[in-house]
Amino acid sequence: MLVNILEHDRKAKRRLATSKECQIDLNEQLPIMFKAFTEAVRMYENEIIQTPPQSRARAFEASLLNSKMIQSIQSNFPVNWKFGKYKRFMLNLQGYTVLFKKLNGKNMPMNIKTSHATAISNQMQTSLFDNDRKSINPILIFGYKKDKLGNIFDPKLVYIDEDQVQWTLTEDIVQNNEDVKRLSKVSIEKVMPKLKENLKEIKKTSNQ
Repeated sequence: MLVNILEHDRKAKRRLATSKECQIDLNEQLPIMFKAFTEAVRMYENEIIQTPPQSRARAFEASLLNSKMIQSIQSNFPVNWKFGKYKRFMLNLQGYTVLFKKLNGKNMPMNIKTSHATAISNQMQTSLFDNDRKSINPILIFGYKKDKLGNIFDPKLVYIDEDQVQWTLTEDIVQNNEDVKRLSKVSIEKVMPKLKENLKEIKKTSNQ
């Protein structure tokens, strides 16, 4: 069954995504995404302590964190979110589909291996909804890690194809890009008055 799906969709791949292209296309959305993650973790930490460990049902912590992540993303991107097949939460941003997952040590999502999960990690045009509507939008994973002490850390955007991590974008990279843009803007603003003064001098000289 899985082999048949892979063979059928081998040529039906989604659009290729590069790290540089993604940073340009999502330059406004990426900082908000990391901000939403920070807000989600804060909400999770405030709520998890209200239920003592001995009273937590199976998968309670994972479910709560997932719910807080959904809540925060919905708040920050009110018109871009959807629920797809298997109640999978996703964002549609600028021609990209973003899913949210806990990552393992190799930055791969901690999925149960199914034909659908395999299709996602191979960027196949398998529909993410309860219909046959396919999409060429690249799938990105916004993921995080969690240690044995329950600390949630290392948020990043991950692009996976051929069942391997092709590239990642961390919060530091996104922040550095924001700093560069701010510095460039300041430099332009400083240069503009000088250009205006030079134009005035040229005009004044030509009129003499």
